[in-house]
Amino acid sequence: MKTVILFIALFMTTGSIALAGNGESLLDRIMQRKIYYPESLREKGIETTVHVKVRVLAENQLEIVEIASDSEEMKAAIEKQVQQVKIRVPQNLVGNTFNYTFKFQVQK
Repeated sequence: MKTVILFIALFMTTGSIALAGNGESLLDRIMQRKIYYPESLREKGIETTVHVKVRVLAENQLEIVEIASDSEEMKAAIEKQVQQVKIRVPQNLVGNTFNYTFKFQVQK
């Protein structure tokens, strides 16, 4: 069975400052690499979309503001993955929020 993981990241920032530089694209790349389709859920055939909103608190510290999915198992797995993300961020990102959408699908 061929597995296809669709990663759709919709990035929106909130806050009053304009983000400059590569900090936000660095965070986006880190999220793309660190969030993956858990093998146990892929084997079960669980297909879902997970929406995650994170706030940058400080260097190496992200706070999950909101996480939603129609699968509690997938939600819990992705929440754990996000909590393990560590990134050195520029000061201008501290306090900003970012929205990510991860779509997990098994292609047969």
